[in-house]
Amino acid sequence: MKKALLIMAHGSRAEAANREFEALVETVAQASRDYVAVLPCFLELARPSLQEALQQLEHQPVETVYVYPLFFNQGKHVAVDIPEQVREARQRHPHLSIQLLDYFGSADALPALVGEHIAGQVPS
Repeated sequence: MKKALLIMAHGSRAEAANREFEALVETVAQASRDYVAVLPCFLELARPSLQEALQQLEHQPVETVYVYPLFFNQGKHVAVDIPEQVREARQRHPHLSIQLLDYFGSADALPALVGEHIAGQVPS
């Protein structure tokens, strides 16, 4: 099965913040051999949107697209807005299996990662 990964961030009016996210996605893409493509997309305020990212995949041999929300909390965007965009995407692209993954903040390893990051900055 040919699959792609779209990593979604909120998006910012600050171009530097969007570029930082895009660089992170590029690093993930370089480390992964599991996907035909790994692309960034934004919920709002920046481009590409989810729909625009899906259009970038039109000429690639993709059957399944995974959407990974890189969000910390299950607020309105994670609970309502992103699932709605995914539903719309499924309607526009019925030939694709579009799967919404759990958001980043739900990862069991996140508290340990936060602790390690803090410990690396605070003298012991």
